[in-house]
Amino acid sequence: MKFAVATICVVCCLLVGCEKRVSKEEAGKKLDVELVNVLNNIQLENAIVAQHSLYPYHFTQDGAALNALGQRDLAVLARHFVKYPGSLNIRRGDTPVELYDARVAYAVQQLKQGGVATDRLTISDGMPGGTGMPSERVVMILDESTSKDSTRRRAPASGRISE
Repeated sequence: MKFAVATICVVCCLLVGCEKRVSKEEAGKKLDVELVNVLNNIQLENAIVAQHSLYPYHFTQDGAALNALGQRDLAVLARHFVKYPGSLNIRRGDTPVELYDARVAYAVQQLKQGGVATDRLTISDGMPGGTGMPSERVVMILDESTSKDSTRRRAPASGRISE
Protein backbone atom coordinates (compact mmCIF):
# COMPACT_ATOMS: atom_id res chain seq x y z
CA MET A 1 0.00 0.00 0.00
CA LYS A 2 2.81 2.42 0.90
CA PHE A 3 4.51 1.53 -2.36
CA ALA A 4 1.39 2.43 -4.41
CA VAL A 5 1.00 5.78 -2.66
CA ALA A 6 4.69 6.56 -3.15
CA THR A 7 4.48 5.62 -6.83
CA ILE A 8 1.46 7.87 -7.37
CA CYS A 9 3.27 10.78 -5.65
CA VAL A 10 6.38 10.30 -7.83
CA VAL A 11 4.29 10.16 -11.03
CA CYS A 12 2.41 13.33 -10.05
CA CYS A 13 5.67 15.16 -9.33
CA LEU A 14 7.08 14.09 -12.69
CA LEU A 15 3.96 15.27 -14.53
CA VAL A 16 4.04 18.65 -12.80
CA GLY A 17 7.74 18.98 -13.58
CA CYS A 18 7.07 18.36 -17.28
CA GLU A 19 4.47 21.13 -17.50
CA LYS A 20 5.50 23.89 -19.85
CA ARG A 21 5.71 27.29 -18.20
CA VAL A 22 3.87 30.01 -20.10
CA SER A 23 5.06 33.55 -19.66
CA LYS A 24 2.64 36.41 -19.07
CA GLU A 25 3.52 37.78 -22.51
CA GLU A 26 2.66 34.48 -24.22
CA ALA A 27 -0.57 34.21 -22.24
CA GLY A 28 -1.48 37.77 -23.28
CA LYS A 29 -0.82 36.95 -26.94
CA LYS A 30 -3.02 33.87 -26.72
CA LEU A 31 -5.81 35.95 -25.19
CA ASP A 32 -5.49 38.58 -27.94
CA VAL A 33 -5.66 35.91 -30.64
CA GLU A 34 -8.76 34.37 -29.10
CA LEU A 35 -10.47 37.76 -28.80
CA VAL A 36 -9.80 38.50 -32.47
CA ASN A 37 -11.17 35.07 -33.41
CA VAL A 38 -14.34 35.67 -31.40
CA LEU A 39 -14.90 39.06 -33.06
CA ASN A 40 -14.30 37.58 -36.51
CA ASN A 41 -16.76 34.77 -35.80
CA ILE A 42 -19.42 37.26 -34.70
CA GLN A 43 -18.96 39.25 -37.91
CA LEU A 44 -19.07 36.08 -40.00
CA GLU A 45 -22.28 34.94 -38.32
CA ASN A 46 -23.86 38.37 -38.83
CA ALA A 47 -23.02 38.16 -42.54
CA ILE A 48 -24.53 34.66 -42.82
CA VAL A 49 -27.75 35.87 -41.16
CA ALA A 50 -27.90 39.00 -43.36
CA GLN A 51 -27.47 36.90 -46.50
CA HIS A 52 -29.78 34.09 -45.24
CA SER A 53 -29.03 32.01 -48.33
CA LEU A 54 -27.68 28.59 -49.21
CA TYR A 55 -26.15 28.03 -52.65
CA PRO A 56 -25.48 24.83 -54.60
CA TYR A 57 -21.88 24.92 -53.30
CA HIS A 58 -23.23 24.47 -49.75
CA PHE A 59 -24.35 20.96 -50.72
CA THR A 60 -22.41 17.85 -51.61
CA GLN A 61 -21.75 17.52 -55.33
CA ASP A 62 -24.88 16.07 -56.99
CA GLY A 63 -26.33 15.27 -53.54
CA ALA A 64 -28.96 16.58 -51.16
CA ALA A 65 -26.84 16.63 -47.98
CA LEU A 66 -25.00 19.71 -46.83
CA ASN A 67 -21.22 19.80 -46.92
CA ALA A 68 -19.18 21.19 -44.00
CA LEU A 69 -19.65 24.80 -45.13
CA GLY A 70 -23.38 24.29 -45.56
CA GLN A 71 -23.68 22.65 -42.15
CA ARG A 72 -21.92 25.58 -40.50
CA ASP A 73 -24.01 28.21 -42.30
CA LEU A 74 -27.30 26.40 -41.67
CA ALA A 75 -26.41 25.96 -37.98
CA VAL A 76 -25.86 29.73 -37.71
CA LEU A 77 -29.17 30.37 -39.46
CA ALA A 78 -30.97 27.83 -37.26
CA ARG A 79 -29.76 29.59 -34.09
CA HIS A 80 -31.12 32.84 -35.54
CA PHE A 81 -34.44 31.37 -36.74
CA VAL A 82 -35.12 29.78 -33.35
CA LYS A 83 -35.48 33.30 -31.94
CA TYR A 84 -36.69 35.27 -34.96
CA PRO A 85 -38.97 34.53 -37.91
CA GLY A 86 -37.55 35.06 -41.36
CA SER A 87 -36.83 33.70 -44.78
CA LEU A 88 -34.25 31.26 -46.06
CA ASN A 89 -33.16 31.37 -49.67
CA ILE A 90 -32.01 28.10 -51.14
CA ARG A 91 -30.67 29.00 -54.54
CA ARG A 92 -31.44 26.49 -57.25
CA GLY A 93 -28.99 27.54 -59.94
CA ASP A 94 -28.88 24.82 -62.61
CA THR A 95 -29.80 22.05 -60.15
CA PRO A 96 -32.43 19.62 -61.44
CA VAL A 97 -35.89 20.02 -59.86
CA GLU A 98 -35.81 16.65 -58.06
CA LEU A 99 -32.42 17.34 -56.49
CA TYR A 100 -33.43 20.87 -55.54
CA ASP A 101 -36.57 19.57 -53.82
CA ALA A 102 -34.46 17.00 -51.95
CA ARG A 103 -32.07 19.74 -50.82
CA VAL A 104 -34.94 21.88 -49.56
CA ALA A 105 -36.39 18.89 -47.69
CA TYR A 106 -32.99 18.12 -46.16
CA ALA A 107 -32.54 21.74 -45.03
CA VAL A 108 -36.03 21.80 -43.51
CA GLN A 109 -35.28 18.55 -41.66
CA GLN A 110 -32.04 20.01 -40.28
CA LEU A 111 -33.80 23.20 -39.20
CA LYS A 112 -36.48 21.21 -37.39
CA GLN A 113 -33.77 19.21 -35.61
CA GLY A 114 -32.23 22.54 -34.60
CA GLY A 115 -35.47 23.58 -32.92
CA VAL A 116 -36.75 25.97 -35.60
CA ALA A 117 -40.52 26.32 -35.86
CA THR A 118 -40.83 26.04 -39.62
CA ASP A 119 -44.24 27.75 -39.63
CA ARG A 120 -42.38 31.01 -38.87
CA LEU A 121 -40.01 30.46 -41.79
CA THR A 122 -40.39 30.93 -45.53
CA ILE A 123 -38.13 29.11 -47.96
CA SER A 124 -37.67 30.26 -51.53
CA ASP A 125 -35.21 30.54 -54.39
CA GLY A 126 -34.90 34.27 -53.64
CA MET A 127 -31.97 36.61 -53.79
CA PRO A 128 -29.70 37.01 -50.75
CA GLY A 129 -30.25 39.84 -48.32
CA GLY A 130 -33.76 40.82 -49.31
CA THR A 131 -35.82 41.98 -52.22
CA GLY A 132 -33.15 44.24 -53.66
CA MET A 133 -33.85 47.24 -55.85
CA PRO A 134 -35.84 47.50 -59.08
CA SER A 135 -33.58 47.71 -62.12
CA GLU A 136 -35.26 50.94 -63.21
CA ARG A 137 -34.08 52.60 -59.99
CA VAL A 138 -30.54 51.30 -60.49
CA VAL A 139 -30.47 52.72 -64.02
CA MET A 140 -31.75 56.06 -62.73
CA ILE A 141 -29.06 56.18 -60.04
CA LEU A 142 -26.36 55.35 -62.57
CA ASP A 143 -27.65 58.01 -64.95
CA GLU A 144 -27.69 60.59 -62.18
CA SER A 145 -24.19 59.74 -61.01
CA THR A 146 -22.70 59.94 -64.51
CA SER A 147 -24.64 62.93 -65.85
CA LYS A 148 -22.77 66.14 -66.61
CA ASP A 149 -25.25 68.10 -64.51
CA SER A 150 -24.21 66.26 -61.37
CA THR A 151 -22.47 68.54 -58.87
CA ARG A 152 -20.92 65.71 -56.87
CA ARG A 153 -17.91 63.80 -58.17
CA ARG A 154 -16.05 60.93 -56.61
CA ALA A 155 -12.31 61.47 -56.30
CA PRO A 156 -10.65 58.32 -57.67
CA ALA A 157 -7.60 58.27 -55.41
CA SER A 158 -9.05 58.92 -51.99
CA GLY A 159 -12.61 57.71 -52.42
CA ARG A 160 -13.90 61.00 -50.94
CA ILE A 161 -16.78 62.86 -52.44
CA SER A 162 -16.09 66.44 -53.37
CA GLU A 163 -18.64 69.17 -53.97
